[in-house]
Amino acid sequence: MIHAMSGEQDMRNMGALSDRIPKTYWTMFIATLAITGIPPFAGFVSKDGILWETWTREGTAFHLLWGIGYITALMTAFYMFRLIYLTFYSKPRMSHQVEHHIHESPSSMTVPLVVLALCSIFAGFLGWPHSLGGSDRFARFLDPVFTGETQVMNAEGKAGQVAAGEREKEHTSSTEYLLMFLSIGAAGIGLIMAGRSYSKADKGYTEPIAAISPPIYKTLLNKYYVDEGYDYVFTGRRKLRDVRLGVMGLGEASSWFDTHVIDGAVNAAGWITRLTATISSWWDKWIIDGIGVNGPAILARMVSYPARLLEWGLVQWYALVMTAGLVGFAFYYVYH
Repeated sequence: MIHAMSGEQDMRNMGALSDRIPKTYWTMFIATLAITGIPPFAGFVSKDGILWETWTREGTAFHLLWGIGYITALMTAFYMFRLIYLTFYSKPRMSHQVEHHIHESPSSMTVPLVVLALCSIFAGFLGWPHSLGGSDRFARFLDPVFTGETQVMNAEGKAGQVAAGEREKEHTSSTEYLLMFLSIGAAGIGLIMAGRSYSKADKGYTEPIAAISPPIYKTLLNKYYVDEGYDYVFTGRRKLRDVRLGVMGLGEASSWFDTHVIDGAVNAAGWITRLTATISSWWDKWIIDGIGVNGPAILARMVSYPARLLEWGLVQWYALVMTAGLVGFAFYYVYH
């Protein structure tokens, strides 16, 4: 379909394609009849069999499950015929460029579609139910597969429930026909609802549920916001205000922890080491070497400097000083 529509994937932008791509249309239409449970297509046999097996089990819970299955079948019929109407019927809603390039898909795609369509038509006869004159060959073919399961159920005390279901199937054929009729009716209701809603859909059409309840339509359109919730909680592509959760949030938190805590601790250790080394170097230079080692030497030089002016270590100098002293002493007493 994408190939035939030149890349267009939104069926809201299609319409009136039944004559332009007939092979795709007919195979899709057959598939729709099958999946919605229209007899004698294969989907009818499988859907009716599931609903009937559910109904014939003992307990209210199984009847509740039948109701859920029936509503699901009704919804399936509605959205499948919605697909048919929006894609192949109604009015064309694609752009002019896309409309100009619409063509049937190649054989590599249409041949498998035809094969699947034929299976949808005839495969159901392999499991055609007894109530409609069939022999359910497929169920008899699978009997050896479920023999072990029957033994396990007998061991667990569920044989009574199975036997009750068998008796129900044997003695309530009218109920089976009624349920079968309701099942086919679900497909008909889905077809009618989809036809009334989308048979005349044109560009800019409004979904019926959007007109009735915009919040519900918005919720369904956004798939119950599952993707958004997944992005908020698991991937973290969306923020809860200023907080990012999920994998990306964990990555950001890890990056922040690595930058501010791990690298901060490493940088702090380096800064403390450099500070300690600076103080140690200053202490060694000015206290140990300056005061402890060089200080006494400087003090000794300062104290010895006056003495060095007088004591040169020369005998002649000492004799000259002594002579000058005696002359000065004698001169002092003579002229005093």
